[in-house]
Amino acid sequence: MIELVYFDQNVVSKAYQLIQFRAGESWRIAREAEFLGSMEKLDGVWYSRGEAQLGDELIGNIGRLIDAQHFNSLPAGIKIQWPGHVQEVIPTGDVEYLVIAKPEVDFERFVKIFAAYIPHLLKDEWPVLFRLYDAGMNQDLELTAQGVRK
Repeated sequence: MIELVYFDQNVVSKAYQLIQFRAGESWRIAREAEFLGSMEKLDGVWYSRGEAQLGDELIGNIGRLIDAQHFNSLPAGIKIQWPGHVQEVIPTGDVEYLVIAKPEVDFERFVKIFAAYIPHLLKDEWPVLFRLYDAGMNQDLELTAQGVRK
């Protein structure tokens, strides 16, 4: 589950809770513990789902906040960095990822390479947890990394 908070720029006291239970699902929007609706991105544009109309400006602003988060780009960055090693990268939280190696990969060697380089790929300055698995889910390792300050 990924959870973000959006503060309305026009009314600072208005805070919206944004929740995505699984990667790829719609984002749920709540305010003061009341469910207001859902939103999702289709063809590069953010839309409100359901009957609740939250306003195009609000949906656009919330969408820009979601798009700006590093967890949206990190899975693709990992797959680009290790195309021959990584089968799948799944965000399981805003600071937690599941990384599955390809079947032919030497898992122990991959873990060493991943651990050495991943801090350079991270843009966040806080710890991020990676759960690394081989393709058969027989071997695993948890690794916490933090971005290197530049």
